[in-house]
Amino acid sequence: MASLVVEASIGFLSIAIIDNDKLILEENKQCNNNLSEIILHEIDSSIKKAGLDKNDITEIIVTKGPGSYTAIRIVLAIAKTFSFVLNIPIKVLSTLRLLSAGVDNKDKLTVPLIDARRNHVYGAVYLNDKEILKENYYDLNDILAFLEKYDKEIVFVGVDINKFDYEKFNKEYKLFNQYAYAKNYLLVKKYVEKTDYFNAIPSYLRLTEAERKLLNDKNR
Repeated sequence: MASLVVEASIGFLSIAIIDNDKLILEENKQCNNNLSEIILHEIDSSIKKAGLDKNDITEIIVTKGPGSYTAIRIVLAIAKTFSFVLNIPIKVLSTLRLLSAGVDNKDKLTVPLIDARRNHVYGAVYLNDKEILKENYYDLNDILAFLEKYDKEIVFVGVDINKFDYEKFNKEYKLFNQYAYAKNYLLVKKYVEKTDYFNAIPSYLRLTEAERKLLNDKNR
């Protein structure tokens, strides 16, 4: 049973091929504005490097967001195409949950953060794998205020964590700089949701800019 795992929500394309819970191939590539140009080639190349054919893929697992709206749409569109053409299931996973994987979070507050600009973030808080602050779009200060209530070690994780100002935060913390690597699906696979090419939808956690403008126009 070969699983194709794809993540590209935060400017970094990560592909893993997993067979019977064993990682058989991993490819990681920086991508900012060229994802649509490279993703199909990179997926096809990864399948071939693993010694497989597309018909050997029995499921596709992708992150549904949050992150870049465009990247999320591209990845889900490809997942839906694979699902329809190969007649295989799609499974989706939170980008934040995948981002936090690989961090030793036993009795620690694990805080994955994705920059959403203007001191806002997409974030969540996990304690012993349990989501204690629901993933959402937050003012960073609101997350920091939430963390102040706990007497636990705090680990911020993500590729954007060095952008943020923690100067007024009165707790000790660690920064764990990492991408949401596709291979780490194995560490959080119990959190995936099974869907299909019709029902797979993105988790933006915030209206797109066009939707916000339309809403503002209607409220004038």
